[in-house]
Amino acid sequence: MIAEIAAANAIFKVLSTALGNGKSLYQLGTQLTDYLGATQKIKDKAGDSSSKGTALEAFQYQETLRKQREILEYHLKKSRLNGWSDFVKFEAEWHRQRKGEQKALQQKKARQAAQLQKDLQLAINIGVCLILAMGLLFGIAIYLKA
Repeated sequence: MIAEIAAANAIFKVLSTALGNGKSLYQLGTQLTDYLGATQKIKDKAGDSSSKGTALEAFQYQETLRKQREILEYHLKKSRLNGWSDFVKFEAEWHRQRKGEQKALQQKKARQAAQLQKDLQLAINIGVCLILAMGLLFGIAIYLKA
């Protein structure tokens, strides 16, 4: 989790410097998306059972994230009219897209699992039919021989 926090902080530093130098929100789309992705990854990992981070680290990062959002809000409000509200809209849309992608991936996995189950059932049915057919042929051969 430390590596993700360091990456998010580095991306925020670049983002903050660029906004301070007069860049617009639209010019920083890639950095903004990277920052949102990094923070979301940290939030997901903080609540994950496989996380090696402690509760204190998660709390400290939450506080850092709150301060970074305040700084980002200041820069965006200073840069242009409705800068912060545009960012909030962008962030909401970004989260909706990520949730949609995750849902589509889960649906794809569910379809693949259902297809695999269907294929296995077909293979079992064919195997049983072949065994029955071989038994029938074996029985006929024994009957004709006797």
